[in-house]
Amino acid sequence: MNELTAALTAASGWLALAALVVGLVALLWLAALQTRVRLVTPDMRRLVRDMEGKSLEQVTQDLLANMELLSGRLGRLQVASDELAQRLQTTVQSQGLVRYNADGTVGGELSFALALLDGERNGILLTCLHTLDECRLYIRQVDRGACAHELSEEEAEALDVAAHGRRREREEARRTRRTRWRERDQSRSSRGASTHTRGDEGAE
Repeated sequence: MNELTAALTAASGWLALAALVVGLVALLWLAALQTRVRLVTPDMRRLVRDMEGKSLEQVTQDLLANMELLSGRLGRLQVASDELAQRLQTTVQSQGLVRYNADGTVGGELSFALALLDGERNGILLTCLHTLDECRLYIRQVDRGACAHELSEEEAEALDVAAHGRRREREEARRTRRTRWRERDQSRSSRGASTHTRGDEGAE
């Protein structure tokens, strides 16, 4: 009898320790459940509010109807987006502008060539020639980045910029053209000065 009592006394300590461990695990599990409930509670409240006075079947049907409604709206938005993208292809997408002096009598680069192209490189080419006596404006049609008429250097450059965006080549061409204009103006100035000198010598 004494041996049974001693065994029970020794086992009671282990049982108490096991009960304590189980209690701690249960407390941790309850804490985790409470945290999850706090996270889910707002969504559950919204769902319960929507389900108020309705059966589960009615709520399911409402959700399916809303999904079909949203699907239809998304389909219409996609169609509208495709139509808008197609229309944008016919609007001006790129342009190329080249200013220059049509002749040596007028400076300031008042003449210009302007190319306006859409997404398929169709559009128009405007050319304005400004001189002392008049100002002329020409319009040419551009189809797929090409023009059926013969183009000047400035017109071809403007069209190339609009169709391909070659800005670096445009700047190089502009610098070359300005250098050629300066050389031409200097040559004219030199000829004018020499003519004036010969006239003074003849008068003497």
